[in-house]
Amino acid sequence: MKKVVKLMSLVLSIGMLASCGSNTTSGTKVDNSDSEFLIAPEMTELTLFSMAETRIDDTPVWNKIAELTNIKIKTVSSSSNSDPDTALNTMLMSGDIPDLIFSTKMKQFANQYGPDGAFARIDELVSDETPNLNKQLERKEISSFITNYDGHKYYMCGVNPDTVAAGWIIRQDWLDKLNLKAPENPEEFYQVMKAFKTQDPNGNGQADEVPYISRFGTVDDLDFIFDATPEWAVDDNGKVYYGPTRPEFKTAYENISKWYKEGLIDEEIYTRGAKTRDKMYGENKSGIIHDWFGSTMQFNDILTEDIPGFKLVAIAPPNESKKEYTRRDVAITQGVSIGANSKNKEYAIKLLDFLFSETGSRLLNFGLEGEQYDLVDGKPVFKDYVIHGDKTAIQVLNDAGACGLVYEQDFDYERQWLTEEAQKGADMYINNGYLITKFPGLNYTEEEYNELNKMITNIDTFRAERTQQWVFGTADVDATWDDYLAELDRLGIKRATEIQQTAYDRYIKN
Repeated sequence: MKKVVKLMSLVLSIGMLASCGSNTTSGTKVDNSDSEFLIAPEMTELTLFSMAETRIDDTPVWNKIAELTNIKIKTVSSSSNSDPDTALNTMLMSGDIPDLIFSTKMKQFANQYGPDGAFARIDELVSDETPNLNKQLERKEISSFITNYDGHKYYMCGVNPDTVAAGWIIRQDWLDKLNLKAPENPEEFYQVMKAFKTQDPNGNGQADEVPYISRFGTVDDLDFIFDATPEWAVDDNGKVYYGPTRPEFKTAYENISKWYKEGLIDEEIYTRGAKTRDKMYGENKSGIIHDWFGSTMQFNDILTEDIPGFKLVAIAPPNESKKEYTRRDVAITQGVSIGANSKNKEYAIKLLDFLFSETGSRLLNFGLEGEQYDLVDGKPVFKDYVIHGDKTAIQVLNDAGACGLVYEQDFDYERQWLTEEAQKGADMYINNGYLITKFPGLNYTEEEYNELNKMITNIDTFRAERTQQWVFGTADVDATWDDYLAELDRLGIKRATEIQQTAYDRYIKN
């Protein structure tokens, strides 16, 4: 694949392959001469590869963006391809690279194919005329995250608010029925799950309750109960470590394997998938989950008629440290690259700059004034139908073209459509200091990147396989722990930790 892209790069450099990209839309006249956001003198079309389920072409928000900037988006990718990775790889191999390329895995693709000539260098396109992008790139957590091993940036990422993501949620109606209080530590967590399993809180006379569920195909969230983490982390002394090598990780799986054997964890947790909440809550069979407050608390309204008294509430992290390990990543892998052969790279970078401006961010967070929101005391407030209509707020905004490509998410947009219980959960985690800073996205030298990438792939694969064996009981945690650590050593965990430490120290220094 790299050979193909390098060959393509060479062909591009001698001008034998034209971009499928941009063109000026002739005959299009818009009276927008008074717009302060004009990017092009005439309406100009930029092509976009995007595998997002919702297209942004000719949506109200993007029509407004075109009106303000003279930049119109035309999607050239097919949403019928069910495999975004295959579609993007096919596009890259064809050489017909559009002006803009969007993917939820853009970091991976940009870092892999950017140095081979597929994508423009964002860091070489920004200038005094892109103040909003410059402001974002001055943020260490963003600049470091999107910088490739060769020192260049080949995509611009989406930016999240530095706040709560998910947390622990429990059935309050089940607690009340069994006269239980919310668990505050690992032992109480176990006892509550056991009661949910054996004391028939759904009242159907059957032992069909599944105390703990997850829709993410893993038991990783249960690690946090024991202050363990399946990821890289930094201790109080600035020392980088791989969470799965720590004693607390062993303790976690000694308990998790026991809980699974006792039927306290969904036996299909690795395979049930994204619809887990819909099925298990809809059948009144589940009690505890670690998930996003906003989307999960909506089940209180969705199921109010089918399951009288159904009530989910947030609880504090039931671990000893009272810390939550899933704070949002400020910089994310989702992002936009600019085709290296685009004829309108200058316009493309200015469009990205506009999306991070106050006006662009408001459009992508809230939609159109008078349509999706009204200004109240200078702040956008969603109209009632957005919050309480037949569709969810996200669906309404997606239909309007908001929440597309890259922008800085405003937590006020999300807070407005949170239910009362979801807001309580978010405030609980924010105001009580439960959130801890996650391991940052680091940049590496080319040598570090190549060496680390191979080791991490093997290490993470082995860790996932072994922990699943522990959960299923096909391997005993205590009996295999030393062999597990020895295999991690063989796969290079010590060297990987050294590279991570060097990159982290560089990140802190810079």
